[in-house]
Amino acid sequence: MKKFLFLAASAIALISCSTKPSYELTGKVAGADFNGKYVYMYEFGVRDAAPLDSALVQEGAFLFKGDQASPALRVIRFSQADMESISPRQTGPGQNRPYSATIVLENAPILVTLDTVSVVAGTIENEAIQAFTTEMEKINAEEVAFASSIGNFDSLTAEAKAEVEKKSEALFNRRLDFAGKYASENPTKLSGAYVFRSFSSYLDEAVQQEIIAKADSTFKAVPGIDRVIARLEVLGKVAVGQKFTDFEMADMEGNMHKLSEYVGQGKIVLIDFWASWCPPCRKEMPALVELYKKYNKKGFEIVGVSLDKDKDAWVEGVKNMHMEWKQLSDLKFWESEGAALYGVNSIPHTVLVDKDGTILAKNLHGEELNTKLAELIK
Repeated sequence: MKKFLFLAASAIALISCSTKPSYELTGKVAGADFNGKYVYMYEFGVRDAAPLDSALVQEGAFLFKGDQASPALRVIRFSQADMESISPRQTGPGQNRPYSATIVLENAPILVTLDTVSVVAGTIENEAIQAFTTEMEKINAEEVAFASSIGNFDSLTAEAKAEVEKKSEALFNRRLDFAGKYASENPTKLSGAYVFRSFSSYLDEAVQQEIIAKADSTFKAVPGIDRVIARLEVLGKVAVGQKFTDFEMADMEGNMHKLSEYVGQGKIVLIDFWASWCPPCRKEMPALVELYKKYNKKGFEIVGVSLDKDKDAWVEGVKNMHMEWKQLSDLKFWESEGAALYGVNSIPHTVLVDKDGTILAKNLHGEELNTKLAELIK
């Protein structure tokens, strides 16, 4: 009897040991348009990546099965060619495109419904991603309703336009606040890494630094976060209170100049990263022209650093917008070496530098810049 029990226990143990942990991702697709097509699994955050797996949609359903050594972020979506027949809705950071879902793939049952707004479930991490996405969708619905209520924006008065912009900014800031809070509270979870990676370009530099300081190795290993960390290191070198970083570029005549020829030479200098193709840059240029006229003879200088790639467009932009200050560019677009040294990932981007070359402030525009200059230049 004892021998029988021992053999039975051994058999159970062998069966248990031979059962390999696995996942089963069960999916549904809203509508019949995708029947007979393949849905693909991609690594999250890797642009132009080859699919890791595929599954055929039959009668509105699909199935992925396998094993995952450790949890990882994945994107479930159709090919771009299959999506061309679907009119994409407007999406913002932290929102998946239609018929696409970001999941945490782990050895457990996972449920995905692909629709114009997709839904994920099945594990704690996937439920967390869904809760976050649901909150983003609520804000998106408010934005859509608000946009519909405005009518023709161009026909509004200046005062009404200002109110619309204020409301739009408030809604966007709600996204940022919620995203920053979630990532900050979940620095060891892949759901937190997903949120951080999606919003990192929009979050305040100090918030990003705080999140990365708390993040673990799994969080930091998510594709793309290494670039965020590298940029934060660059930003640390050109933070407020640090000395400016020098570089050399050509002016519009092709003559090479160092930034240090103008900065740290006894004048307050605004380094203005801009481009002729950038509508927000062009929109704020008249105000900058007026500030230059107001303060230039009192010790204020501007150095424009263009992210243009077409020299004729650059030169024409400078002329048409009456930018009388020094202009530099290497015509490398977003690969601009000067922009890289200052961690610039959006424009307009400004850096205000004191007479001795110490960085005083960043991204001051319009009235904020006017107020700061009035404070500095008596």
